[in-house]
Amino acid sequence: MEDQPRLIKNWFTKKIKASSFLVTAALVVLLFGLSLYDWLSPKDLSVSYDLAFSQHRYWKLWTALFAHADMGHLLGNALLFVPFALLLTGYFNLTLFPLVGLFMGGIINALALTTMFPQTQLMGISGVVNWMGAVWLTLFFLVDRRTSWRRRFAVALFSSLVLFAPQEFKPDVSYVSHIIGFALGIGTGIIYYALHRKEFLAAEVYETILEFDA
Repeated sequence: MEDQPRLIKNWFTKKIKASSFLVTAALVVLLFGLSLYDWLSPKDLSVSYDLAFSQHRYWKLWTALFAHADMGHLLGNALLFVPFALLLTGYFNLTLFPLVGLFMGGIINALALTTMFPQTQLMGISGVVNWMGAVWLTLFFLVDRRTSWRRRFAVALFSSLVLFAPQEFKPDVSYVSHIIGFALGIGTGIIYYALHRKEFLAAEVYETILEFDA
């Protein structure tokens, strides 16, 4: 007879925090509100290398997150922004998102601009959306140990390809910011896990199954 412990509960089996719906709603209002302001106002929220680094208007690295070319651009980003905002605020602290997430948005823009011509305009929150997705998938892989690491890796890889791999290449899309955002998201997820590993492990509950030898 052998005792075989089986993981039945962990960090992700608990209910999503109710406050995450309010936080996500507030972020969506902010996202749509500032995009509308950008369309109606003579002030341009977008950023370029020249504006940020030559003219030292560094704040535009963050205002550009809320500028979108049109409603289609905005809705396309919101399609993934909303569910990932719910998941990140629902299972983790607000320091990770929106605080670190939006801060990283400016860093993503700064790095992306170094690969562009000085006058090229950069706008949109897609870099942050890729960061959000990468953080979530990384933490799913590291935290949810109810299945083997191979299966978790396959799920994370498949989800990444389905959600973030471009179906077609468009000349007006900054795929560099997507790649940078995703890469930084993986790094952020690993660091966050390392800092909170004890909490994640403490949430695990095992069930002991008795197996009798034939």
